[in-house]
Amino acid sequence: MAKGKKWGFLGSLLSDASLLFWRIITIVISALTLFIIVQSVWSIIRSKREINRLNRLQEQYQRQIDADSALLNRLQYDEYLEQYARERYNMQRPNEQVYKLEHSKNQSK
Repeated sequence: MAKGKKWGFLGSLLSDASLLFWRIITIVISALTLFIIVQSVWSIIRSKREINRLNRLQEQYQRQIDADSALLNRLQYDEYLEQYARERYNMQRPNEQVYKLEHSKNQSK
């Protein structure tokens, strides 16, 4: 015997209420699932952006390390060390006069 027939009007109300309950539960679970998926996708996008930013920074630092390593290798030679100290720190030998010429931007050619 069918449930609705056994209980009459009360049985049909219970089945309608039960159906409504399960529809609401399904909608709530679907909404939560969608929310979680959207949050996950957004997190993945942010993570990829951060990874790209960090990769660019890593490349920049690697270029700086390479330049500094090359400079360190050149500074091991006394001739270049002297030239570097003279140019960078305006150093000079004792009893030596150094004249520094600066070109202005207005003088061209």
